[in-house]
Amino acid sequence: MRNGWVWGRAPATIANIGPGFDVFALAIHGPRDEVAVRPADEDSLAVEGVGAEGTSTKFSENTAGIVIDALRAATGVSQPLQVLVRKGVPPSRGLGSSAASCAGAALAFLKAFPGSRSLGAEGFIQAAVAGEAAVSGRHYDNVAAALLGGFVTVASTEPLILWRETVSSRVAIAIAIPDILLKTSDMRQVLPDFVPLPDAVGNIGRAATLALALSRGDVSLAGRCLEDRIAEPARASFLSGFAEAKAAALGAGATGFAISGSGSTVFGLAPNHVIAAKAASAICMAFKARGTHATPLVTTADNSVPLGAVVAKAGPRFSVVAA
Repeated sequence: MRNGWVWGRAPATIANIGPGFDVFALAIHGPRDEVAVRPADEDSLAVEGVGAEGTSTKFSENTAGIVIDALRAATGVSQPLQVLVRKGVPPSRGLGSSAASCAGAALAFLKAFPGSRSLGAEGFIQAAVAGEAAVSGRHYDNVAAALLGGFVTVASTEPLILWRETVSSRVAIAIAIPDILLKTSDMRQVLPDFVPLPDAVGNIGRAATLALALSRGDVSLAGRCLEDRIAEPARASFLSGFAEAKAAALGAGATGFAISGSGSTVFGLAPNHVIAAKAASAICMAFKARGTHATPLVTTADNSVPLGAVVAKAGPRFSVVAA
């Protein structure tokens, strides 16, 4: 590392992906967070970019600082660090903003201290989750996708068991980001305490089929499996114009539609970029008709592996299983 800045970069992510509540997450091309570290006489942290004004710069309270502290504790590194967090993923929009900062910090630490790769993928994921916990609880989906890229399914957190899969380039994604802030912690409070058995069974079936469809590039099947009967019904009411946006997306050719993470961002799947662009525009127009501005984004899954230095021999499809 010497005395120069070392950068870690992590993508925005879509969690839940319809029926996969707290289980599925997908890294996407587009917005990303960048975290830089360099040696210093004492710890310090600065934040710039999207939503910087509402983000703590106290090292022990910022998600990036918490991740770095967790990695120093795990590795025995005692070097004080100057940290710069450059936000590109908007906060409270359901695109894994805090997870991107956590992953970016973990990746910067790995580059600065290459010996830390001995922690393995699980060690970096656990450190990133420690940072995520400070904002929205101990959730593994977004941070795992931000660190591993592609499509991630979390089978268990204790012990940690997850699978990482590439997503076919045939799957285009239409995204709309409304100017509505929805905190993950608040949106978890509205979830039902009990789920009817038929709804639980339906979600399991659609989730299992969705995972296969995404990896194989079957956009039609994947879209049909985006229906969620657990979280979406409770959260949709906080998004004025949700029903109209869904109808607009499907009418423009999207094969399915869902809330990204806990919202407010929504997305649809499409068979190509042309239809995805039409769907994204239609979704934004539907929100505009209800008085809410939304920003469109047409993208695909980001199948790069940010944590590649740790899992270089695993290939594009691999599992992480705690010992």
